[in-house]
Amino acid sequence: MHKTMIRRVVLFFLVVASAQSHGQLFQNLLIGNAKALALGQAVTADPPGIDSIHFNPAGLTRLKGRQVEIKVLAADFSLIGEFELNNPDIIKRYDELEIVDPIAGRESDVDGLAVYLPGGGFTEVPIPLAPLGGVSFNRKGSKWTFANSVYAPMAFGLSRGDDNPGKVYGRALALSRITFFSPSFGYQVTENFSVGMTATFSFTGFAADFAYRASGGVIRELAELLNQTCGRTDRTGFVLEVPFINACGGELSAFESLFDFRADMKKNVSTTINIGLLWDATDWLTLGMVYQTEAVDYLKGTVDIQIYEGLLGLLNGLAENEPLKTILVDAAHMPEDGHLVESGSIKLVTPQHLSFGMSMQVLPKLKFNVDVKWTETSEWEQLDFQTDQNVGLFALFTILQVHGAEPDHLTVPRGYVDTVNWGFGLEYQYDAKTAIRFGYEPRKTGIPDDKRDFTVPLADLDVYAVGFSRNLSKTSSFDLTIATTSSDMYIPSGSSTNGNDHTNINNFIYHPTSGLDTRSSLSIFLVETSYRKHF
Repeated sequence: MHKTMIRRVVLFFLVVASAQSHGQLFQNLLIGNAKALALGQAVTADPPGIDSIHFNPAGLTRLKGRQVEIKVLAADFSLIGEFELNNPDIIKRYDELEIVDPIAGRESDVDGLAVYLPGGGFTEVPIPLAPLGGVSFNRKGSKWTFANSVYAPMAFGLSRGDDNPGKVYGRALALSRITFFSPSFGYQVTENFSVGMTATFSFTGFAADFAYRASGGVIRELAELLNQTCGRTDRTGFVLEVPFINACGGELSAFESLFDFRADMKKNVSTTINIGLLWDATDWLTLGMVYQTEAVDYLKGTVDIQIYEGLLGLLNGLAENEPLKTILVDAAHMPEDGHLVESGSIKLVTPQHLSFGMSMQVLPKLKFNVDVKWTETSEWEQLDFQTDQNVGLFALFTILQVHGAEPDHLTVPRGYVDTVNWGFGLEYQYDAKTAIRFGYEPRKTGIPDDKRDFTVPLADLDVYAVGFSRNLSKTSSFDLTIATTSSDMYIPSGSSTNGNDHTNINNFIYHPTSGLDTRSSLSIFLVETSYRKHF
């Protein structure tokens, strides 16, 4: 069983990279386009101004002359988690051992919001407010329209205090993908058919700060490890001086944090391509298609692990026993103070995306839009970490025949699946200057029930939006949209291999709430505005 503990200690950090899922599962919500949000993101066949760069670059041909668009996005975000001990078998076991899980029955909220910024790294933001924008240019009589914009396809971040039970799922998390340069064109092939393409250049950054918590299952495994290694053959399982385990120089308490983990990684330039088609099939029906390529990025930076005194004493004690000394100290280069700093990279994938849309003028003043969208979320079947050089701890995993481990590489499963989602929008032309919009978007997460966890606390989302557009003059317009969405998730004890599994000791994923029922409630309120003007 000594293999299990060693696997857990460092393999854990890969799981935090699943924060990338937050950004993609909020796909398009944070682009900041008021029209797209108000129409349930069903704008593939009704591209929204300069943000056609993202939604369908063929729609740029509808922009004439020179135009500039300024957008402001504001958001209110709430994430509450509850951890409950209801499993009768685990309750009985803990009663026998006279131990109490300190986070059982407690609630976790987010203490602050954050973002990862170029040049600034992890940055807490008191007010989630973001100004964005772009420009377009079409010479009179030309079939070509060119454009460029700044937007954020992926942005997520939060912070929790040391007294917050949710800190075991992250004191701090931030992931950003900020497109800072997006040269684009639309070309009018015929009067009714257009094509377009965008090349995006984006900055991507990731930061995490976790307190690794030893769950009851880990304590059981540690007990068996210590029995075998320290010659305590007369005791097994939980019977080993619980709640405190004194062995080989170490002292560990059930449910206490074993080490702090911090990661800070980034990639300055990541590229993707958007390709769009737009066809005015009749004077009342328009069809559109957009394909967005995937991006496979290796964010480079550092991983910083500070092992707490209790675990450090245990490891040092174990190192006195051959052959563990050679593995733990000589091969792994374990520092005496327990402070490990390694350079390397985390592989983050922005999945490819395909969308088909229809915009239909059902009445003289009423337009109906519908989109169907496919995203290859199965690219998150696993997460990968690559070091710049061989690392002793990884070499140790290889010796112990850990699946997915090589001297310079580790892999951890996630098990996500592809998603197909729909979006619906209505636009009513109230008068010559004002349009009123309504949108509904039911979003599937791509996370199966047995893969859910509180690191990515997302069940299905239903997004509801309402907005309007007002032409202020012949050369300027203003859009405003408000939207709301919420997601409630319940993970019964032992039901998720990525979350709170306590039934399979060979599952090496991080389970800080092993044995606990996990509930989460996520709510988001968005306000998006835009102002577009000819210049």
